[in-house]
Amino acid sequence: MRTIVVNNQKGGVGKTMLAVHLAWFLAEEHGARVLFVDLDPQANASYTLDAERKGGISSALFFGPDVQIEGLPGITVLRADEKLHSVEQHINTAVPAMAKRFAALKEQFDYCIVDTPPTWGGRNFAALLVTDYVISPIDLEDYSLQGVGTLRKQVKLVEDQARGGRRIGFLGLLPSRLISNSPRQRENLKTLINQGGTSLMFEGVITQRQGYAEALSTKTPVWTIKKSAAQDAGRELRGVLATIKDRMAAPVAA
Repeated sequence: MRTIVVNNQKGGVGKTMLAVHLAWFLAEEHGARVLFVDLDPQANASYTLDAERKGGISSALFFGPDVQIEGLPGITVLRADEKLHSVEQHINTAVPAMAKRFAALKEQFDYCIVDTPPTWGGRNFAALLVTDYVISPIDLEDYSLQGVGTLRKQVKLVEDQARGGRRIGFLGLLPSRLISNSPRQRENLKTLINQGGTSLMFEGVITQRQGYAEALSTKTPVWTIKKSAAQDAGRELRGVLATIKDRMAAPVAA
């Protein structure tokens, strides 16, 4: 099973939109078994994927008996629930328990997407502990760039202190909700590239389009909506998702 965490320490950057569309995209592969783990108690992803197969609640990874899920073709969702708030209170036992239960699911699925809360804590730590890859959608407004360095430090912290140095495949910062005619956002993008090099950035962008909001509202992939604007969004997003899938097919770093 290849696992990818969609992570950003700020809300409103298109994190859940990207995560649910990645699940839909991967599930289009014939026979692909996709596990979606929603660790954000706001449960926006769980709401959007309500029509998909229900595998239980995601807090069961942290508490209770072992999680028993049969990996079947399509998407299986571990839904967010209120008990996720208790992870912080029991972090020393809950996080190791999550890693153990998660490992037991690896033979059941081909892919796993983990949607995380927009604040650092035990759930984000646990997600990074078990993942193979991370992608971080970012808004290119000035105030949204402040957490970029923090995210990289958190990834390195988990690699060094909890994974024994085993690397996480950082797929890059994905400019999301880009306003293509905004000189300020274009300048901020240039600054990011100058500071971190092209290796910091994901090779693609997601522009600000109404079709994405409509897709989440109707709980359907944007590329299935017949409106021309949504079709444009679908072509853009499928290009990004295809690149993510290709990157996930590469060998995981030791």
